[in-house]
Amino acid sequence: MKIIAVAIAALAFAVPTVGGADATQLGIAYICGAEHRGPVATAANAVMLSGVGNGSSRADTNNRQAQAWFDEGLNLYHAFNHNEARAAFAKAAALDPNCALCEWGVALGLGPTLNYSVTSDETALALTHVQRAKSLAKPGDTRAQALIDALIVRYDKDTPGKRDALFGKAMDDLARRYPADDEIANLTAQALMIPGRGSDAAGVARAEALAKEVLARHPDDTAAIHYFIHASEFAGHPADALPYAERLAGLAPGASHLVHMAAHTLMHVGKYEQVAIVDAEALKVDAETEVRLGYQGALSSQMYYVHNYTFGLAGALMAGDGKLAIKYADHADVAFPAAADSAVVMLPAGLTRAERGQDRRTTVNAKSLVAYGRYAPAQALALIDAQSDPRLVRIYRHYAKGEALATQGDAAGVRREADKVLSLLVESLKAGETGNADLSSIAADVLNGRAALLSHAPTKAADFYARAAARQEKVYPVAKNFDPPPWWYPVRRSLAAAQLAAGRPEDAIREAKASLVGWPDDALALKVIAEAEAKQGHTTAARNDMAQARRAWRGDLAKVSLDLI
Repeated sequence: MKIIAVAIAALAFAVPTVGGADATQLGIAYICGAEHRGPVATAANAVMLSGVGNGSSRADTNNRQAQAWFDEGLNLYHAFNHNEARAAFAKAAALDPNCALCEWGVALGLGPTLNYSVTSDETALALTHVQRAKSLAKPGDTRAQALIDALIVRYDKDTPGKRDALFGKAMDDLARRYPADDEIANLTAQALMIPGRGSDAAGVARAEALAKEVLARHPDDTAAIHYFIHASEFAGHPADALPYAERLAGLAPGASHLVHMAAHTLMHVGKYEQVAIVDAEALKVDAETEVRLGYQGALSSQMYYVHNYTFGLAGALMAGDGKLAIKYADHADVAFPAAADSAVVMLPAGLTRAERGQDRRTTVNAKSLVAYGRYAPAQALALIDAQSDPRLVRIYRHYAKGEALATQGDAAGVRREADKVLSLLVESLKAGETGNADLSSIAADVLNGRAALLSHAPTKAADFYARAAARQEKVYPVAKNFDPPPWWYPVRRSLAAAQLAAGRPEDAIREAKASLVGWPDDALALKVIAEAEAKQGHTTAARNDMAQARRAWRGDLAKVSLDLI
């Protein structure tokens, strides 16, 4: 493991902008670092983490330790370290039982966030804490009183269904009252975006404006960067956050979710290799956090581990980084072992949803099969067809085998796997599994498109790809389903490849450019454009586009035939 340590030390400050072989090795090193996290001891007391954010806000306490834990709670809250934030606020309140804002922090941590809702029981518990905070508020401390009153609005038992929107308005009123207060602005930014869980995006523009105001004053504010990434993504111009996203991991190296957050922006702007790297780093940070806090169980017990994993795998696949994609795939069995199927996932108490270890393992096992199909065909073809496996895994298993057979030029074998996926489509429809039906429909059409191209029937292939692309874009529109993408690549680029194979370069360029709108800098779409331009005699344009494709691809682009695009 000495080589891994050296690799991380040498390249850590270059992330996430490193490229080429060094990036691949760094990503692999991060994942290996997660797998070798060391022994986890039971933590007897609360542990203060470092590198989780750089915010600070004055509480009504003269107890230095209480103030430190209050700031820790706020930073963890903004970093979406939910359980740890709750513990930090509770520690602050215990150190100074008369601190109103410490008790307010306890109530804040019990409430909903951008990523989850909480039950009515949890809401009632939070209300008791914020009411206690109100009883502790000091005369004349108008800021603390205003923060407490806004939080009472959030937990008002008489306004179910409206609490999120009313809380956002209350916080926005407070932000306008204290326009130079960074902490209030950051709290308000998240509050305004929370109704988006219910498709109410009315507060997104204001949230983005608040984050930008904070960043104008303090460009390295980690909470503001976090919320600016989300808001710019929701508003449809994620590239605006790129300069901030690319340095967030360095500003908060101890916060897994903040290390990961750059991936949201990077995926949208087509920096797929960097997506794979920052998420590999996030996995390592998760593992280190588990050691610090004494969390027992599998690596994947952390709330966002599966999210970091699937996002990183998606980036590696889109970048054509076969070695890193395989490392991600192999990591699934290490981080999501069957022995942990019944283990408790470290979700905060009181959420309106639950997660089972078994379901998380199903997700990663299924998606990891794509890496084997594309980059380890012998391994994919050796997979055992176990009927007892979840249907999602069986769909991906046959799809992966089809991709593996396509790399060998076996059109008949690809069709057989497509037929098996179609059988699973029928099963999914009968069972009312809409998600599995959508996935199997896309997978079957992609495989039939591959088989048709291998059989020198490009027009037929184009029909299959067009149908798959239309379904993908309908059920998984980029603007709403890129977190990470439910299907691993844009099928429209395959349609472009089929049009090129059919001798229609103009149509190929049109489809490839359409694909690039949602998946920019996709090397394989750029390759199609370059080859089509070459057929049209546009030599300079072809040379430039192929050069761009080579910069974006981490493998040997010449070995990727139209059949596999």
